Amino acid sequence: MINKILHSDLVGITISSLIAGLGSGLVGIFLPLLLLNKGLELWQVCGFYVLYALSKLCINYPVTILINRYGARIGLVSGYGSMAGFMVLLTVYMFSGQSWSLLLMAPLMALQNSFLWNSQHLHISRVMNESRKSRDIAMMANLGRIVGIFSPAIGGLVALTLGPAWLAGIAAAIILLAIIPVWHLDTLAGGHRVSENLSYNLKYAPVRDLVANFAFNSHTAVGVMVWPIYLAIFVPNFGKIGIIASVSTAIGVIVLHFVAKRGDKGKSYQVLIEGTAGSSAVHIGRILASSNPFTITVISALYDIALSYQQNPWTSLYYTHARKGGINYIMSMEIIGDLAYVFLFGTLGLIVYFYDGSLFFTFAFGFAATVAWLCLFMRRE
Repeated sequence: MINKILHSDLVGITISSLIAGLGSGLVGIFLPLLLLNKGLELWQVCGFYVLYALSKLCINYPVTILINRYGARIGLVSGYGSMAGFMVLLTVYMFSGQSWSLLLMAPLMALQNSFLWNSQHLHISRVMNESRKSRDIAMMANLGRIVGIFSPAIGGLVALTLGPAWLAGIAAAIILLAIIPVWHLDTLAGGHRVSENLSYNLKYAPVRDLVANFAFNSHTAVGVMVWPIYLAIFVPNFGKIGIIASVSTAIGVIVLHFVAKRGDKGKSYQVLIEGTAGSSAVHIGRILASSNPFTITVISALYDIALSYQQNPWTSLYYTHARKGGINYIMSMEIIGDLAYVFLFGTLGLIVYFYDGSLFFTFAFGFAATVAWLCLFMRRE
């Protein structure tokens, strides 16, 4: 029965991701607001993300060696442990304001994402069924989005009733439960296989894919990381931000179900083009956004729809290439993605430090609208 909904080899990692998503979702959209409320300036928030990206560039190789040697399970367990540790440090920072905890949060966030993303990419590309990959990827994303409907609203409620400092502590406790479903992950689909001749460079992914991934990480970072900064400045209210995030995600869930069916009918690249055009248009629309919650909710919802259209065929293509290229391909793509974060937040930090805060968002949204089109450089199947 479950196999009709989702391939059986993907059930464990999906349940695990949902639990972790519920925990991290309590905090994610509010992180810029939490940092700004503690007195950080905008350029310092950018510096936090640059430190994160540089840390991830440094640890990606040893993390990938570990995952390649011992399998995705140890990577996921380590990733969830790092995620919980990040939440604990955030709790310490919220209660005490100690700068050392903030400095440790960035590399711990890098450790978390390096372990999780490399492990997830390796496992999913290994076990996925080619004939139903679009449907399965869309189902995993849709389930994640359903959790994403409730977690920001719950997070906003917790912040308003118990106080913002309690958010991260509760999130850490939930995240640790995500370890349970992945314990037998490496026994599936013939078991984990060790790759030989692992090296840390960009040569294992074609230039086209590298350009496309730089663009994809750049424009989605604006949508997922810069947009919450915009909300924190123009809608500095936990309840309103939680409602905006929940409503926009709910609309995206409905659209993604339709996208999956088109992807399995061989229209993945057409859907990718449509999603890219929509994403670019929404980024342009952000430039014209105001502090009106209704306008911001509409823009957030439109971006969720556009990103749903783009992300499903993009992920499908990515895993097709990763299945052929193995962990070396994944590592090359991770390197270029981290370089995209360094470039984006480094540039934004310099802009806001030396020039004007208003130019910060104009550049970010204009850059995202332009670079999004380079996602179409991704090779077809």
